[in-house]
Amino acid sequence: MLLLAAHQRMTELVDAELAADGVESNGYALLSLIGVRGPVRLTEVAAELGMPLTTTSDVVRRLETRGHVRRTPNPEDGRSFLFELSAKGDREWRRGWGALQRINAALVGRIDETETRVALERLNDAFEIALTDD
Repeated sequence: MLLLAAHQRMTELVDAELAADGVESNGYALLSLIGVRGPVRLTEVAAELGMPLTTTSDVVRRLETRGHVRRTPNPEDGRSFLFELSAKGDREWRRGWGALQRINAALVGRIDETETRVALERLNDAFEIALTDD
């Protein structure tokens, strides 16, 4: 229950801060990843955000429909696509960046970054073990 409660509170905090800047939170993590990393493959997005590939595909499709993301052929293999921000998506990502900075500023000094990274690594390891046990 602690994980569910922590997830719910973090989601509420991020949603509220993004909404204060007029940014829709649905898909913002994906916009941020592409904004920071540049064009990426769908599998890279899914792995980086820890999302199932089908869920990632659905989010990308919604962002494409909104005009925030566009797909281009991957010049490395010609079979896959790269996803990049459109001009509209870049504006949306940058508009929401202040919300993330406010959240980070509020958490600095209250939550130790090293402890958080260790906790996330342990959670990731536990999830990997749980998934392979099924």
